[in-house]
Amino acid sequence: MKVLLVGEFSKLHNNLQHGLRGLGVDVTTANFGDFFKKFHSDIKLYKIPKDKKYDFLRKEYSKYIYHKFVQYDVVQFISERQMCADYGFEKHLPVALVKDAKLSVLLLAGCNYYYSISNQCLPITSCPDCLKYDKRDRYGCEHRYKPEIRKLAYAMQKNVDVIVPMAYEFYLCNKNSEFKEKIVKPIDFPIIVNEEKEYNFNEKLVVYHPLNREGAKGTVLIKKAFRILQQKYGEHVEFVIKGNMPFDEYNEFVKRTDVIVDEKNGITFGMASLMAMEMGKIVITNNYRNTIDCVEYQHVKESPAFELGTTVEEIVNNISDVIENKQRFTTLAKKGHGFVARYHDDKIIAEKFLDLYERKLYKKI
Repeated sequence: MKVLLVGEFSKLHNNLQHGLRGLGVDVTTANFGDFFKKFHSDIKLYKIPKDKKYDFLRKEYSKYIYHKFVQYDVVQFISERQMCADYGFEKHLPVALVKDAKLSVLLLAGCNYYYSISNQCLPITSCPDCLKYDKRDRYGCEHRYKPEIRKLAYAMQKNVDVIVPMAYEFYLCNKNSEFKEKIVKPIDFPIIVNEEKEYNFNEKLVVYHPLNREGAKGTVLIKKAFRILQQKYGEHVEFVIKGNMPFDEYNEFVKRTDVIVDEKNGITFGMASLMAMEMGKIVITNNYRNTIDCVEYQHVKESPAFELGTTVEEIVNNISDVIENKQRFTTLAKKGHGFVARYHDDKIIAEKFLDLYERKLYKKI
């Protein structure tokens, strides 16, 4: 079986490729490197300007990509927009690919229209802070108000064979969508798990918040909380906010930290939190995990990760509680690594995807 993984978010497809290759599957990645993160890509995608003078080049590139991609048994997209017109491709290319591929798969692993209106079904989302601090164009949220993006998302979901939710939030807000009959049982994010592990912590703790999208991640409140915490623990704890680094540089930096303060505006775990848990770090992230009521995600409550809080006062108090219980760090780190190994190991996740591919491909043939 030949599988093509199109697009990249936070190493999701790179990790899945590692797991599938371990099962003997021929897997290729095709992406833009997730831009500043510079992830690996077997087929490097290129941005071609939308200016009319590039029309010929864009069309020829689209033909090349189409004929190359449809040779695979499975073509899997990490989101509806990974090859949209915004990136310079002919706007019909991704829809043609999901129509003509032997088996086309779409992951629900990031923002889309249904997530943009998820305040109707989720107790917390990144949308309000994202709109306030991250968005700068006249449409606000492009998933809700940009016609060409909504049309593309609709066409992708209409024509794709299978839709796979990758996190509780995306599962919940998409499960009653117009194309819900295509949505299969959720699959967790894949993480490469190293069995050999040492759990060591700095004498002066390093508490780190990875900076990326300030609004979506709740960085504005976290910055305020860190200023208060710096005054409170300045001699014993270093508080760092740093980001927008290539992944390899980021990964090396995380190794030198002790506590990861990740996202505020979510419920389950993002890739950064899960990778930090696998590395044996203490993780503080997201909120309202007690509200999870579907069977598929009850295991999230087993994680030793701490909830962050939704106000500056709560964030300060919750991080303080973690710092003042340093004696528990080794136990918590082992539990965190065990949680990731049990539910997110890339080999386990790859087996679930391979089973899905084989069942759906056989059914379609």
